[in-house]
Amino acid sequence: MSWAPKHFYIALVVTLYLLFALGMRWILADAAADRDDFEQAWWLSFRQMTFARNSTFSALPDSVRRSAEALFAAPPAAAHETISGQYHGQWPVAYTGQTTAYWNGTLPEGYLRPANSSNVALEMSLDADPAVRGSASLVSGTAQLRNGVGTYLTTLDLQGLYWGDNGTAMLFGVPEISAQTAMDVVRAMPSRHAFEQAQAAYSQTLDGQLLSYKLPEEVKDSCSYQMYLRFGAAPGEQYRAQMIMFAPNCDVLLAAPSTQPVAGVTDAVFRQKGTRYFRTALALVLVQVVLLLQQSRRTKTHAGLSMISHYMLLGQVVIDGFGFHLHLIGSMSSGLINMILGFVTAVAYLFSMSFNIRYLMGVWRVHRPDSIEALVSQGRDGILKLYLRFYAVMAVGLYIIYEFSNTRDMSSQYLLAAILAAIYSYWLPQIYLNVQRGVNRHLRVDYIIGITATRLFVPAYFLACPDNAAFIRPSPLIWYLVAYNLAQAAVLVLQRLLGGRFFIPPPLRPAEHDYCAVPPPPADEESRIDAEQDASDPAHTCSICLMPVVAAPLAEPAAAHAVTPCLHVYHGECLASWMEIKLECPVCRTPLPPT
Repeated sequence: MSWAPKHFYIALVVTLYLLFALGMRWILADAAADRDDFEQAWWLSFRQMTFARNSTFSALPDSVRRSAEALFAAPPAAAHETISGQYHGQWPVAYTGQTTAYWNGTLPEGYLRPANSSNVALEMSLDADPAVRGSASLVSGTAQLRNGVGTYLTTLDLQGLYWGDNGTAMLFGVPEISAQTAMDVVRAMPSRHAFEQAQAAYSQTLDGQLLSYKLPEEVKDSCSYQMYLRFGAAPGEQYRAQMIMFAPNCDVLLAAPSTQPVAGVTDAVFRQKGTRYFRTALALVLVQVVLLLQQSRRTKTHAGLSMISHYMLLGQVVIDGFGFHLHLIGSMSSGLINMILGFVTAVAYLFSMSFNIRYLMGVWRVHRPDSIEALVSQGRDGILKLYLRFYAVMAVGLYIIYEFSNTRDMSSQYLLAAILAAIYSYWLPQIYLNVQRGVNRHLRVDYIIGITATRLFVPAYFLACPDNAAFIRPSPLIWYLVAYNLAQAAVLVLQRLLGGRFFIPPPLRPAEHDYCAVPPPPADEESRIDAEQDASDPAHTCSICLMPVVAAPLAEPAAAHAVTPCLHVYHGECLASWMEIKLECPVCRTPLPPT
């Protein structure tokens, strides 16, 4: 009875598999036939195109067409052999109002049309074949557009040609490359000669490779941009180019005049910038680690750790966390050397963060022993929650910094400045603790100065240097951040020289404890009566050395004894030695103010 159903199901499965295989073979064969038909029709249309019949350049608005013609008709400038490199710039958007091709509909998800009169930032990477005299070289690359507040608009794949004889280039940018793109590039050429050269160049390039491109119906309609560039003379291995960038189907115009050209550098210079930055950042992180180790050795005891603010160290851990993530992302830049150096720098930040966390836990254990015990009692879950909170803060901070670091919108700039000011307020908790304690002898001066300088390097490089490797535009607000952080460091140094409360008016300063006060009467009634009968007899016993304490006469400085805020009496020398190790009363564990 069981034999028949078993073989029935086996036969059913085999039949279904064969039907599926035959169906897939038929579908693939049909798709291949359609692809072959498309390729034959495409090549026929491509070879039959002529400038007079198929050019889209003449259909451009008059102002755009005349501007592009002027760029290509200008006298030859100092041409570059290749235009491979990294480019950037920002210009206002204009709607010409002279084209009806824009469909006035909603763009596909992920694509945005720039608003009229808004600023748009362009970041572009180009890879061009070396120019050959008398002919054009193929160019490919990518471009990213953002609006004035840093919001992502679109990423374009670029295809086009560069003429080394006169330093001109024509690029066509679309969000998704398809088989139609090559035709669009050729049609957008500004002259018959350029049209024919592009047609010949793409005939050789696409021969046998057309099947790797998407079909036109497989890509989404979106803003496609025609870019006309003229490269001028520039110092060294830099690029300066005038540009007309127009999207006929979205009526969006970007113009980069000679007074505000597209700026760029060669790939070699870009890699050199990255290499120099990563080397400098790596060296500074190592300096931070050395300074931290020296500082931690200075405050090994309980008393020393109690003079260090755990919030100050937590602020530095946050900065190290940002440094690790940013440099890990930066290690993905072009070039093997940059990738290695960026990764090593990120690992160095990770080591610095681990040393800071280790120091932080020691300080935290002194300041908040109950919190440490509670965390340890939770086991792995407590540690995991702590790390999740930390990385959540990292993720939110990185997103905000990334979104607002590349914009000139003042409200965004102020938000970025506020975030950086909060991150770089890490010295404030230490200043407050010094005011509470009244002293600042435990922070090394070289630690204060060195940490301040090295931690300001990264924001100062990216937000103050106009020629930084990330093409981030300088912000004048960075100088307020530098002044703010230097002011904190100056207060710490002055606290070490003049006392922790030097800037607080005397009437407002908290009262300092007098360790030389008159000892209280013994708690034991019999000892109190004996002491009243003979003042030379000891009334107290030092709990540190277990020897009797003899109070000095009231008219003289009480150097032989010391009285704690909790009214326990010790020898002055014994208590001073104890407080170098631990700032707690040996008897009742009450925190002791430093002398």
